[in-house]
Amino acid sequence: MRLQALRLLIIALIINIIFLSPFVFSKEKKSQSVSSIVEKTNELKAVEKIIDEKINLLESEKKKIETERKALEKERLATDKYVKEKKAELDEYVKQKKKELEDLKNQVASEKIKKLADIYSNAKPKAAADALSNMDEDLAAQILVFMQSRKAGGIISKMNPAKASRIFQRFVEKRKKTQSDNSTNKR
Repeated sequence: MRLQALRLLIIALIINIIFLSPFVFSKEKKSQSVSSIVEKTNELKAVEKIIDEKINLLESEKKKIETERKALEKERLATDKYVKEKKAELDEYVKQKKKELEDLKNQVASEKIKKLADIYSNAKPKAAADALSNMDEDLAAQILVFMQSRKAGGIISKMNPAKASRIFQRFVEKRKKTQSDNSTNKR
C-alpha cells in the first residue's frame, strides 16, 4: 500500500514538474530542473529499491516468526498433554497410596482390637464387663466381635442391662459387617 502510494506521489511530482515547468522556469532553469528531476527520480528509484528490499526482508522474517510460533504452539500443546497425563498418573498413584495407608491403618487398628479382645477374653467376666462398660460403646462392641461367642456372652451378661443392650446391638451390627466382609474377601 505504502509502496503504491509512494510511486503515485513520484509520478505526480514528475508530471507536475514536466507540465508546469514551462510556465514557471526559463529555458536554462528548465534544463537544470529536468536534470534535477532526473537526478531526483534516480534517487527515488534507489530509495524505492531499498524499501522493496526491506519489505522483502520483513516478509521473510514474518514467515520465520510465524513458523517458529506454530512450532512453539505445537510444543506447548504437547507439553500440556504430557502434564495432564502425568498429573492423572500422579493422582492415581496418590489415590492408591491413600487406600493402602487406610487399609494399613485399619489393619493395625484391627490387630490392636484383637489383642484387646484376647486380653479381655482371658480376664474374669465381671472385670472385663466393668472395663468394657466404661469405654466407648463402639470400641467395646468391636472387642466383643473378636472374642469367642461364649466368652462374649458371659461378659455381656455381667454388664448393666441398659449398657449391655446398646453394646450388644452394636456388636450384632459389627458381627454382620465382619462376616459380610469376610465372605466378600473369600470370593
